[in-house]
Amino acid sequence: MSIKTRHEAWLLVKYGMVGVANTVVTAATFFLLRQAGVGEDISNLLSYVAGVLNSFVMNKLFVFRDKATPWMRQGVTFFLGAAVCWLLQWGAFRALLSLIPEAWAYFAAMIVYNVLYYLYNRLVTFRRNA
Repeated sequence: MSIKTRHEAWLLVKYGMVGVANTVVTAATFFLLRQAGVGEDISNLLSYVAGVLNSFVMNKLFVFRDKATPWMRQGVTFFLGAAVCWLLQWGAFRALLSLIPEAWAYFAAMIVYNVLYYLYNRLVTFRRNA
């Protein structure tokens, strides 16, 4: 296995670890808001905002270790990608709601989001450090 391949594999492992933490933050926020009576669309949006905030800090400092790029510039790129991926996730979530229970639709849509967002961050936001 080449050094580049090992590096890429390690990035995926670290991204996965952060992803687990983000999934916990996002899902916990969603289900707590739903229990509090907040609607499904607002709960979905706010839960992703909480997860994205956690994700940005963890990806910048732990996964891609980018200390050179200014936080503000990279944050704008990161959150733009989050918005696009969230919209695609939300479309999947809404479509799946008519087919499967809400919790299953939510977690299936999370998979869509995570795959797209990894690719975006790997190729756009943190490309210099990948």
